Amino acid sequence: MDENKSLSESMQETIEYGNLEFLGDIGEIMIDATLNEGVLKEVPILGTLVGIYKCIRNVYDVLFAKKLVAFLIPIKDVSPEKRGEAIRKWEEDKDYRGKVGDTLLGMIQRCDDAVKAKWLSMLFYELVLIKGWSRLFMRAEKTLSSLSVMDVQAFLNMTKEHFHRISEEESEPYIGSGLYQSPKLTGTVINGGLQMDDKYCDATEVGHLIYNVLNDIPIPNFEQTELF
Repeated sequence: MDENKSLSESMQETIEYGNLEFLGDIGEIMIDATLNEGVLKEVPILGTLVGIYKCIRNVYDVLFAKKLVAFLIPIKDVSPEKRGEAIRKWEEDKDYRGKVGDTLLGMIQRCDDAVKAKWLSMLFYELVLIKGWSRLFMRAEKTLSSLSVMDVQAFLNMTKEHFHRISEEESEPYIGSGLYQSPKLTGTVINGGLQMDDKYCDATEVGHLIYNVLNDIPIPNFEQTELF
């Protein structure tokens, strides 16, 4: 059996057709003993995972299963019809080459733990299922995966008045992540001389999206561009 292909297909089938309401019964604790036949039938990716590994016992399998469940729970109340429509729209993007099942599995595997998998799901829900912005979602995931959970949490804990522009010193953990733009060197003319201003970094479009979505703040409407 082609295990990778099987997982990919099951993941896509789960997103498009799975009855995810069953996940409310098992929460975020994923041990094979909790997976009854009904749950495995309704959530294909879990059935495939158990079938491939026979039982979930080692640390890696348990962590991966927990991340899967953490990703699926936030979208369990979205109808299969709406999920399927969003996936088809994503795959119809002329510049997207691949299968959504593969893409989502790779994203979940890159999550450090279940907390980050839940954040990823919140972004997937808002940007893909609600807005249909698959490209922005992929950019946001790349940013999320490049940061530690602690650094993401520190970013989310910033006040609304502060996060959008921070000092160069504060931006050190986020350099190269895509949350902030590089600091710009500016100066002020005082008495005929140039006095250099302090350096500040402005949050990027993706930074604003991540901050708002993960803090449950309504996101602003963006003009449709090729980046969506």
